[in-house]
Amino acid sequence: MMRVLARIWPDSLAGRTTLVLLVGLLALHLGSVWIHETALRGSDQVARERSLAEGLARAGRALAALPEAERDRAAHALSSPGLELHWRQGLPPAEEAGADPHLLTVRESLARTAPELVSVRLGWADDERHLLVGVLPIGEAGAISFAAPIFRTSHAAPFDPGGLTSLAAMAIGIGLASIFVVRGLTRPLRDLSAAADRVGRDAGAIRVSESGPTEVRRAAAAFNAMQERIRRLLEDRTQALAAVSHDLRTPITRLRLHAGFLDDVEARERIDANLDEMAAMVESTLDYLREGRETEERRAADLVTVLRTVCDAATDAGGEVSYAGPETLVLPLRPVAMRRALTNLVGNAVAYGDTARLALRREAGRVVIEVADDGPGIPEAQLEAVFEPFRRLEASRNRATGGVGLGLTIARRAVEAEGGTLRLVNRTGGGLSAIVSLPFARTEPEPASRGANGSRAAGMPAGAAHDPVRGIA
Repeated sequence: MMRVLARIWPDSLAGRTTLVLLVGLLALHLGSVWIHETALRGSDQVARERSLAEGLARAGRALAALPEAERDRAAHALSSPGLELHWRQGLPPAEEAGADPHLLTVRESLARTAPELVSVRLGWADDERHLLVGVLPIGEAGAISFAAPIFRTSHAAPFDPGGLTSLAAMAIGIGLASIFVVRGLTRPLRDLSAAADRVGRDAGAIRVSESGPTEVRRAAAAFNAMQERIRRLLEDRTQALAAVSHDLRTPITRLRLHAGFLDDVEARERIDANLDEMAAMVESTLDYLREGRETEERRAADLVTVLRTVCDAATDAGGEVSYAGPETLVLPLRPVAMRRALTNLVGNAVAYGDTARLALRREAGRVVIEVADDGPGIPEAQLEAVFEPFRRLEASRNRATGGVGLGLTIARRAVEAEGGTLRLVNRTGGGLSAIVSLPFARTEPEPASRGANGSRAAGMPAGAAHDPVRGIA
């Protein structure tokens, strides 16, 4: 039962409001119609019983005052469309259904209206109890036999087909009107939800229109104020770090100059290495703080060009880097931020695994970039922890390899700003894969794939050249 209700119950606020409104109105209408019909049918029943009692009483008094030979003719003359009368000689037994509670109720009602009807005998002429028949004794000479052909019992259905049709039409009309009205009322909430989802993705502040009901206007105003406070906080933090970085560059440069006058070459090299590490820490921290605060616009860019640029830069720095995938793939993205993210991933692969193999492919409407290395990998329990700022795994990746623990954090932020995901997976047989998944909406035909050496894979369809790494996910 709960599963059925869960399927019927809508997920959206507009759907739930419409359903509650529709069910409430229908319940109110059904209840009011039922009460109206019950009262109307009850009043009609009482009126029919009163009319029957008065007609029988008048006929009984009139026939009792006439000679016996004229009673049958007079009974026919006193008949009406709702009451058929006949005179019967003697007192023949009438079909009596004394156990029928409704007949007992009718007899009591007739006797209350006309006490002389206390001896009336009642019965049903058909099995469906739509025709009431009876006998009213008049003295010892005979009795009035009667039938009420339009008499109806309380077993009639409370709704007629016409009423059900009008009810269904009204329900459909209310439902359609409610959908449009409720969707209009909840539109500010949908706008607020969309703006909240964009927080952290877009560089600029997302202001929400402060319109709609009072509660929605207050929520929108609070959201805008929160956005402004967050903006000021980030700007103040970035400016403070920028000032510290600027101030640190001067003593670092001064120390580097002083170190150049040292006669001990080994000591001079150690000092230079420490100064380089300090400068790298400052720059990495500033890159982390600037991430998401830049004003780079999303535009159509060739993702393959970005990947090849990253590969060429890593190769020029002495790394062993290869690429497998299509020759071109245009997507709407922020190329500078994406290049920084991929540079961090390739740099980690080269630093910790000596090699970096990049593969680009399409999977179920997504673009997947995989950066694989042959390093020691990461413990399963730490695969998410390494994305935290300044988090380092000293056992496998020490400070001698460089970095301050911000590369993966910056990379994930940049990927998520494009609506994608970044995750790490330990490869079977050793090594680590960084898998970037981006939304894909391109409609032009897919170009043929080329292998790591740039040549087309002979006899293989587009994308098949990199199938060996497809299972790494």
